[in-house]
Amino acid sequence: MCLPLVHSQFIQLNAPVALECGSTLDSVQLAYEQYGSLSEQKDNVILLFHALSGSQHAFGYNPDVPGIGSLWQQENHEGWWNSIIGPGKPLDTDRFCIICVNYLGGCYGSTGPASPCPADEKPYGSRFPHVTVGDQARVQAQLLTQLGIDRIHLVGPSVGGLIALSFACQFPERVKSFISVGSGYRASIEHRLSLFEQILAIELDPHFCGGDYYDSEPPYKGLAFARIIGHKAFVYQEGLEQRARKEVGDAKGMLHWLKPTRSTQSYMLHQGTKFAHRFDANSYIRIADMWSEFDIRDLTPAATFEAATYGIASANIPVLVFSIDTDCCFKPAEQQDFVARLRAAGISTEFHSITSTKGHDSFLLEPELYAEPIRRILG
Repeated sequence: MCLPLVHSQFIQLNAPVALECGSTLDSVQLAYEQYGSLSEQKDNVILLFHALSGSQHAFGYNPDVPGIGSLWQQENHEGWWNSIIGPGKPLDTDRFCIICVNYLGGCYGSTGPASPCPADEKPYGSRFPHVTVGDQARVQAQLLTQLGIDRIHLVGPSVGGLIALSFACQFPERVKSFISVGSGYRASIEHRLSLFEQILAIELDPHFCGGDYYDSEPPYKGLAFARIIGHKAFVYQEGLEQRARKEVGDAKGMLHWLKPTRSTQSYMLHQGTKFAHRFDANSYIRIADMWSEFDIRDLTPAATFEAATYGIASANIPVLVFSIDTDCCFKPAEQQDFVARLRAAGISTEFHSITSTKGHDSFLLEPELYAEPIRRILG
């Protein structure tokens, strides 16, 4: 497949960003990519949100993102949703202009813990504040305003679905439709504990240094361990042995006493170690914490689903929800609860349960299962 060459763009927000934690970032840069042409009326935009460890590079081929050092590895070069985006595809670049933004606190060009703090030009490190899902939605709304874009379609897979939901609840007047793919309205207690374990894995690496490690060796082992913990929820575990490589590899300096004897062990070590060299540990902590703390009901003082989503119902925004029957991140029962709450709140909701052996990663690997409903709601 011949992919078009694309480049990330960078924009400096023209106003400070006030965060829910009480901190204010006076200077914020966002990295984003844009696919397809913006109409003269700027009314054909799809705002796409990426997953926890994703990036703004959703489509095409991008061999380099300036300013992020060695994190842009070979596996980053091809867009993470090439199967869904492009001419004639569900996110059709002949009709729509798709915009995908690297999250605040990320490590692929947006202001984050590795960025220089204006006070001393040294990396923020431990000084970078907590960022919430609501903060992310407001930052992206600010970006759209700066670009002169008013109303948009929202598409959010995985963690991106949480931010898309928050955006729709906070800015319903700006939303034409909302598509949630393998996501939900909160993190379950099981997944909150998993995310807590992942953060601990990084914190307990002696190279973490409280988050101030940018002038020394990063906490590669802690981040690799965090990824291994998290990766269990991304794959369908009953099919893991078939997905894992048949051969048993070495631990690449990760382990001392234990020697991998099964392909599943080697597979997990491989996933963890390669990830540790393409992501920043501080960014991982910020986004994992953001995910674990999210519950859309916290958006309003009433702390109810109906109050939080009142704007979606009032604006008659159509919602499309995909659940994956082998998803361990957002389990089918949680998705059914999400859809039931949407419908009880008076929101027009179309629901599809995807049958797959790919687990949470199905939306990346099986585009044909999602194409028709996406085309229809955008049509």
